[in-house]
Amino acid sequence: MNEKDLFPDYQPKKTPDTVFDYLKYPKTNIFKIIDEISQPNLEKLKLILSHFKKYKTEADRNPGSFQKGNIAIGADSDQYYPSEEEIFVSELGKMLKNIVESYSKREIEQFKLKEGVQSQKIKFSEILFRHVDVMGSGRYFYADKTKDIIHFEL
Repeated sequence: MNEKDLFPDYQPKKTPDTVFDYLKYPKTNIFKIIDEISQPNLEKLKLILSHFKKYKTEADRNPGSFQKGNIAIGADSDQYYPSEEEIFVSELGKMLKNIVESYSKREIEQFKLKEGVQSQKIKFSEILFRHVDVMGSGRYFYADKTKDIIHFEL
């Protein structure tokens, strides 16, 4: 007997794991603002930066925590559970990093001058997402906080 016979309805996940998989309730503030931003680009830099600063302060006040994880369903023994604010800072930080990497330094400097955006250091902890398929039980999503702080100049 092979695995297909044991679990005939199993479909492997073939897409990257994202915040949309991890968070179960799409009515959260994160999704409203991500929808508002849509595709991050230089024109949305000021909006993203504004949200980043606001939620960075909130994330510092409300950090996630390690809790005992259920290893039987794929969690780490000490599983990290980020706060919603931490997740949001990570998502916004990744958007900002992508913008900085996608545009020339000259384009960014011109935009900052035009929009009155000060040069600054951006620092955040990235939250990564993963899933585990537990045959006969379901698919579970987990978050991990990277040890290295991402930092770059804007």
